[in-house]
Amino acid sequence: MEAPIVRELTGNAARQDAALSRALPQVGRDTDSARRILESWAAMRNRDLPTSVDADPDFYLPFLNAREGENTPHAVLWSQGDQSIGILLGRRSLGRPRLSIGPVKIPMPRLRSLDVTYGGLEAATEEVARLQADYLLALLQSGAVDCISVHHLPLESHIGKVLMAGLRGAGDGKPIISGQWFAELTDSDRQPLVTNSAKTRSSFRRKDRKLEKSFDGTVDICEYRQLEEVGAFIESAANIGEQSYQGNIGVGVRDSRHWHAVLGILAGNGYLRGYLLKVGNAPIAYAVGPRVGNTFTLMATSFLPEHRQLAPGAYLIRRMIERLQAEGVRWLDFGFGDAPYKELHGTWRRETANLHLYGHTPAARVARALDTAVKWSDRSIRRLLHDSGLYDRARKLLQRGAERLR
Repeated sequence: MEAPIVRELTGNAARQDAALSRALPQVGRDTDSARRILESWAAMRNRDLPTSVDADPDFYLPFLNAREGENTPHAVLWSQGDQSIGILLGRRSLGRPRLSIGPVKIPMPRLRSLDVTYGGLEAATEEVARLQADYLLALLQSGAVDCISVHHLPLESHIGKVLMAGLRGAGDGKPIISGQWFAELTDSDRQPLVTNSAKTRSSFRRKDRKLEKSFDGTVDICEYRQLEEVGAFIESAANIGEQSYQGNIGVGVRDSRHWHAVLGILAGNGYLRGYLLKVGNAPIAYAVGPRVGNTFTLMATSFLPEHRQLAPGAYLIRRMIERLQAEGVRWLDFGFGDAPYKELHGTWRRETANLHLYGHTPAARVARALDTAVKWSDRSIRRLLHDSGLYDRARKLLQRGAERLR
C-alpha cells in the first residue's frame, strides 16, 4: 500500500518546492529497516535539544517486540541527498482504542491504527512538515489505516504548527493539550547550572537538614543501574507505590510484566537510573527513568505518605539532580502535565498535543463520533469543576482518603 503513496507524495514535493524534489521518503516496516532509519535521523538531529527515549532505537524496537498484541514498526525517513530532513516513527496495530469518561469505558470499534510515538515526528523545515502531513493524509485516504494517533507533539515544532492547522480543515484532530517541563542541568561545557534563587536554595538546605535530623542521619540514596538489580528495585518501588496516592490511581512502578520489561530493556542498554531514598535501610521514596544521550527522563516517582511532612520525594529529587549534574546530563525531562515540583525545579515549559486523526472507513467514522463526544463531555466536566473550585478539593480529598485506607 505504501508504494503508490510514496510516489504520489514525491510528485507533490516536486510541485511544492523544487529544492525538495529529491526528498524521497524511505519506509521501514520491519525491525532492521526501522533501525537504519532511526540511526540515520539520530546522526542528524540537534544534540543540544532534549532526547526522547521513546524514539531511541535501542529502547523503542525491543519494547515494541515485548508488547502484547500485533505491533509492526512503521518508520519513514525524508532525505535530501545524503541529509536526513524528517522522521516519522510509529507502530501499526489492530485493536480497539481505549476511550473512557472517568471510570466508564466507552466501547470502540476495531481500528487499524498507526500510533506515532513521542519524539517520532520531526521535520527540519516547514516544507518538510507539509510533506509529512501529506503522507499522513494519504495513509488515511488510501484506507491503509483507520486512525493515526500522534502522541505529545510539541506545538512549537514545524510539524506541530502544520498539524494543529488540521489535515482536512482547521481544528482537525481535536487535540488534547498538556504541558511538559524540563530542567536544564548543565551548560554546553557540562558544568552544573544554578537556576533557583539564593533564598530558595537556602530553604532547600533547611528542609534537607530537617529530614536528616528526623532520622538521626541514617539517610542514604541507593542507585540502581544493572540488569540484575531490576527485580530488587521494582520490589521496593512497588511497595512504596502501593501505599501512596499514585498506587491508588494505577500510576507509578508496579510489580508487573510491563515494568519488568521496560526497566529490563533500559538496564540492558545501560540507560537505567533508579534511585531509592532509604532511612535506616528502609525505602521511603523512589524515582526512576532512563538517561539517553543528554537527557534523563523521569518516568515515575513516589514516597510513603506517612512521611509527607518531611517531603522525602523532594529530598530525593534534589539528590537525583546533583548526581545527574555530576554525570554531565544536560536536560531533566519531568514528563507531561503540570505539578508544583516541576514548576519549582523546571527551567523550560512547552506545550504538547495528542492528536487523533481519522479516515473515512465506517469504523473510522464511528470512532471519530465517539471520540468527539467523549472529549466534549470531559472538557465540559473539567471546566465546570475548575470554575467551581471543586476539582482541586476533590483531588486532594481522594488522595488523602486513599492514603488513609492504605
